[in-house]
This record gives sequence, C-alpha cells and structure tokens, in this order.
Amino acid sequence: MSRVRHGGVWLVAAPVTLAVFLLNVYPLGWLAVGSVSTRGGIGLDHYRELFTRFSFASVLVDSWVYALGTTLLALVLGAPLALLVTRTDVPGREGLRLGAVLAFVSPPWLTAMAYVFLASPNAGTLNVWLHALIGVKPFNVHSMTGMIVVSALFLYSFVFLTVESALGAVDGSYEEAARVVGASRWTVLTRVTLPLVTPSLTTAAVFSFIISWSLFATPAILGMPARIYVFATQLYLLLNAFPPKLGLSAALAMVFCLSAGLVGLLLWLVRRPAVAGRYAVISGKGHRPAVIPLGRARWPTAIACWSLTGLAVGLPYLMVLWMSVNTTWFGAPGLANLSLANYAYVLTEYPNSGRVVWNSLVLAVTGSALVLAVGLGVAYLKARTALPGRGLLGAAASYTVILPSVAFVTGVIWAWIRPPFALYGTLALIALAQASRVMPIVVSNFGDGLAQIDRALEEAGTTCGAGRGRVFLGITLPLLRFVTLGTFTLVFLASLRDLNSPLFLSGGSPDTLTLSVVIFTFWGETRIGESAAFTVLLLLLTLAIFLPIYRLFPKAV
Repeated sequence: MSRVRHGGVWLVAAPVTLAVFLLNVYPLGWLAVGSVSTRGGIGLDHYRELFTRFSFASVLVDSWVYALGTTLLALVLGAPLALLVTRTDVPGREGLRLGAVLAFVSPPWLTAMAYVFLASPNAGTLNVWLHALIGVKPFNVHSMTGMIVVSALFLYSFVFLTVESALGAVDGSYEEAARVVGASRWTVLTRVTLPLVTPSLTTAAVFSFIISWSLFATPAILGMPARIYVFATQLYLLLNAFPPKLGLSAALAMVFCLSAGLVGLLLWLVRRPAVAGRYAVISGKGHRPAVIPLGRARWPTAIACWSLTGLAVGLPYLMVLWMSVNTTWFGAPGLANLSLANYAYVLTEYPNSGRVVWNSLVLAVTGSALVLAVGLGVAYLKARTALPGRGLLGAAASYTVILPSVAFVTGVIWAWIRPPFALYGTLALIALAQASRVMPIVVSNFGDGLAQIDRALEEAGTTCGAGRGRVFLGITLPLLRFVTLGTFTLVFLASLRDLNSPLFLSGGSPDTLTLSVVIFTFWGETRIGESAAFTVLLLLLTLAIFLPIYRLFPKAV
C-alpha cells in the first residue's frame, strides 16, 4: 500500500502534532527561557552564578564519575551474562533472564534501601557482624563507590536485555561457518559474535550513561547523606530551597541537557547508516546457533551468574521484606523484633493510604492511555503517510529519550507554573510529564510493529472499499495487539514506579501524593519500616500486573 497522502490525514496529524508540541517541545522552550530570565529582563546572570559562586565543578565531576562508573560496571555485568544465557548451557538460563527482567521493572530505590540496611558504615548489618567478628567495618554504601555499585546492580538489567535481544537476532550461520573452518570459541566470540552486536553494545552503553544521569533515588538515598551531589540531587536541592531557585535550577538543567545532547550526538554518529554499514548484518531469521557447552566451568559459571542475580534481585527483595516486618532497622537482626506493625500502619492508620494508591493507579492508567494514543499516531504518520515534516514530528516525539528526566521536569515546572496553564501541583501535570518521558519507547515500539505488518493486508482492505479509518481499526490495530499490550505494560509500570515527576511536580500537596513519593518521604524522615512496607506493597502491585503478562507473552515485555 502506497503511503497515504494528505486529505483526511490532517484530522489525525493536527491533534497529534499539537500534543507532541505541548508534551515535549513547550517545556524545553520554557526551560531555555527560564535559564536566561532575570529581574532586569534577559541575561546570563544565572549561568554566571552557576559557574562562579555555585559549587558547579564538584557537581559536574561527581556526575561524570558516577555516570561513567555505573555505565562501565553495568556493561561488565550485563553483557557477559547476556552472552552466557544466549550462547552457552549455563544452568537456569530462563531464571537468569527472569531475574534481569525483575531487576528492570523493580523500583530503583529498592536496591538502594536494601544496601543501606546491609552496608551503612556505622549501623549496617554486615558491618555490625564483621565488627563483632574481626573488629572492622569495611563497607560504606554512602560513598561514590557504593553509589556506582548499587546503581549498576539495577542498570545491568538494561544492558542484559539490550544485548540479549541483539544476540537473539544474530544469524547463527555466521558463527557456525567460523567453527567449521576451525576457529576456536574465543576467536568466534571476538571476531564474529562481538562485531555483530557492537552497535547494540554501543547503544546499551550510551543509554546506560543517560539513565545513570537520570537516576535520582539512588544518589539521593546513598549520596546526599555523604554530601555527594550529582546533577539530579543538586536540582532537587535548588528546587526545594526557600524560596526555590528556579532561575539557577533552569540554568543547571540546561547544562545538564546540553551534556546529554552531546552523548546523544555520539549515539547518532555511531548508529548512522554510514557507520552501521561497517558491521555485519543481523537478519533475525537465520540459523539458530549451537549451544556452547561449558564443560567443567559450567557450575562455577552458574554460581557466578546466580550470585549476580542474587545481589541484584534476591537479596534486595529479602532485605526490604525483612525491613518491613522489623522494628529495629539496623544492627544484628533478631526474631524478637519481627512485627506487622508497619503494615498495620500503612494499611489502616496512615490517613492517605487509599488516596496514595488511587493516585498512583490513576496516573498510570491515564498517562499510559494518553501516550499510547499520541505515540501510535506519531508512528502511523511516519510509517503510513507522506505527511510533510513527519520526520521532524518523530524527532520531536522521541528526543526526550536523551534528556535526563529531572532536567526535563524542571522545564515542565517553568512551562506550567503560571497562568493561563497553572497546572503545577496537579495530577494532570504529573501525567503529562510521565507521558513525555516514555513517549520515545511508545513511538519506537509501534514503529517496529508497523514495519512488521505486511502492507498487502491493508491494501486488500482498501481494495474492498474500506476507508483508511476502517482499515486501521479492522486490520492494522488488531495486528498490533501484542505490541500494544507489551508497550502498555512497560509504560504503566514505568509510571507506577516513577519518583521524579510526582516528587518535583506535586507541590507538596497531599492530593497528589503517590506511592513513590510517600516511600521517599518516609525514608527521608527515617521511618524506615513504614517506607519498606510501602515499597513491598508497590512491588506486589507491580509483580501482580507484570508476571501474568510476562508468563503469557515473555517476548512482548
């Protein structure tokens, strides 16, 4: 079917374009304006203060060290695990994959909370035990090293899933051909397999870097007590000052965005056709590669792989559960301290429990529905029409993937804090911000789904006299049902666990509280057990939604 030309397509293009502008373009424009807005009009006062009076250099250095360290460690952990799961006979491969998926969908602060309980320098359980045994307290999670390790234990899952997907699409005949001519396993790995997945490895590295910069909960929980500030936590402090330093925060956010833009430019340079053409083709339809037997290394390798899964998923889950039923938060645990008092409080005594859960679900449903509608519209206009400027529309819908979320949310504050659109402190604004952040995922997923649909099916409907709308509703949309299900699940869970948007945009109103904000607030007030109990409830809600879908359609999510 030829691309749909103008005509009625503008009935779809107009609202979709307006939505993309309001969601993605308008906030960034206001962020730029806010960074140069002064009492005297327009100037660079905020940037001068940023570079001269403000401790910008230390924040910049710590941000780069944190992001680079987390990225490198996540690559070291996730990429080899993906190779072992897809290419070897390591025991429990499906379990290892499920562990990585659970790490990916779990709240990022869960791991941080667990390791504070275990490795806090003075009162962490491990330090208390080791001090009693050998007289030393070796672990300090409130450090740059602690931030990097804990963040990598969360982010390795992204690297794993990215590389695993690429390895699954590699035509195994290339590797088999190399083995037939006598190449060793190491030679096949280094000269055939790795070059085939180099673009995916690069993508995983770049986006891991950007995600590291966007992380707020982990640097806040682990770094702020030690006065280690990265971009995200420093923006939080500026916006929560009295009065809020909106101009300075806008300038810092712009520097934050420009730095991320440079990383995004690197990704574009690596992935452009001229560069990508240097790599071998990944067909996705070729021969399935043979499983490599590990021999005597099989069980030692399994122990190493499952140790990573235990450190990233099993141990954090158990520790947060233990914290939620404990009345003593640190030190040597004892059964005498076990109690359900924390759950009794969050379920029956906390006055806003019902509202908090309701707000979280409303945001997840409404934001997901909004972004699916807009994202599908963008993907359809790009793939199925000859609309002028459709490439620019796709770029405007997807550019937020390279922006740190805290920086973008700062722009949202500037855009919607004043009349006539005074939405700051409302659930509507939080939903809009969440939709903006996940729109690149939606556009990409629907774009891939549309590319896999044989246009002859749509052409047949048109030939039979059906209009474009009827063809879309009767043929295209049903064929996208699995893509829609998987995408909805991902964005729903992303909204459910999102901390940055509701924390920065709620305005402190109890009417806009969400589970993530309450958890973070309770933790900051050292109400550790109650924070852990709420985290367990959020985790149970997440798994109740995710696991049935994953079991039925593992590749959809």
